[in-house]
Amino acid sequence: MSRCTTTTLTWTLTVIPEVGTPTPGSIDHASFHYGRTNDEIATPYWTDVKSLPSGILHVVKQSEIEGNALETGFVIEMSSHHKQKAEGWFTFQCALLASKGGRSRRGVYVCVETANSMEIVNMSCCPPKELPKVIWVRVSKLPEQTLAWVLSSSLREGDTTQTSLSDFSDLGNLPPPPPSRPLPLPGPPN
Repeated sequence: MSRCTTTTLTWTLTVIPEVGTPTPGSIDHASFHYGRTNDEIATPYWTDVKSLPSGILHVVKQSEIEGNALETGFVIEMSSHHKQKAEGWFTFQCALLASKGGRSRRGVYVCVETANSMEIVNMSCCPPKELPKVIWVRVSKLPEQTLAWVLSSSLREGDTTQTSLSDFSDLGNLPPPPPSRPLPLPGPPN
């Protein structure tokens, strides 16, 4: 029996690409549905799609799952316990903690290797009440069970083989759509 009472948490967020909107072949401008559970992803409240923050884009590209991420989605794993880079974990340090107008406390986390960042929202009303000073993040392909759920869900209803104007002509280099506010990630669960 261990006498260590330090709580370490690992939590996940599932990210599914939005169907029906053309993406320029790059994850940089793609929009995604997201949720901690299937219910959150499928609920109308969560239908708001978001782009990915630069910190997650960096992890996806370095993990070499960009193609899968654009086609089917992926899982973001976050941990407050020290993890190894060799196992695909990237270290992010908290650079700023803030709250505005009674909203949940938020933190901006910066990758220690780059200047890429992401926002974390404190979802906890129980210990740990504060966001961790350091988190480790990795991404992975969707588990088969989640992939099966996504393929059978209403999220893929717009996924058809209908052709578009870009299939018949070259419109040249169009400017990317204006970036939406990046997805804020959830902090440790209750």
